[in-house]
Amino acid sequence: MQIARYDQQYAAQIAELLNRYMPFQPEDAKTVDEAGGIRYIALIDGKVVGYIAGYVIEQAAEEFPYFDDELTALKKHITQYDTLYVSHFVVNPNYRQRGIGSQLVEAFMNEAKTVAETIVVVGWVQSDTNKWAAERQFLAQGFTSYRYIKRYFEPYNVYCPNCNGTCYCDAHIVIQHVRTPATV
Repeated sequence: MQIARYDQQYAAQIAELLNRYMPFQPEDAKTVDEAGGIRYIALIDGKVVGYIAGYVIEQAAEEFPYFDDELTALKKHITQYDTLYVSHFVVNPNYRQRGIGSQLVEAFMNEAKTVAETIVVVGWVQSDTNKWAAERQFLAQGFTSYRYIKRYFEPYNVYCPNCNGTCYCDAHIVIQHVRTPATV
């Protein structure tokens, strides 16, 4: 297994991985390639089996348009400090429990620490299991729980395969302050 920085030659495989295991928005090689930000892939025998991506948040209100009361302090923090948002994190279920997710998060974090003071992850808590599959990878890297919000994805009106329609899954938001001892 190899962890590598994103390379355009893998864009179609990444789109396929995202469409199969994170189907909130249809992806193709072009949308993946245009995403930008910090991106790493996990490869086994030339096949993409994992992907992590994130970017610096430009506008807190655009990134978090809902739940004003619950996220007021976070939005204020984002306007004061460079904050990176982990937008995608997926490992093919056939390759889980092999340390791939942990290695992807570690590679991502090593670079993220050079560009941001704070890193935010909104974890999708599946309605059918009440679990966030990636939670332990982020907590093991020093993230702390910020907020748990019920039915977080419902206002975004996105399709969810677990909800079989508009997503009403909960979210577990975790953060890590990597360069500034700030409080949110």
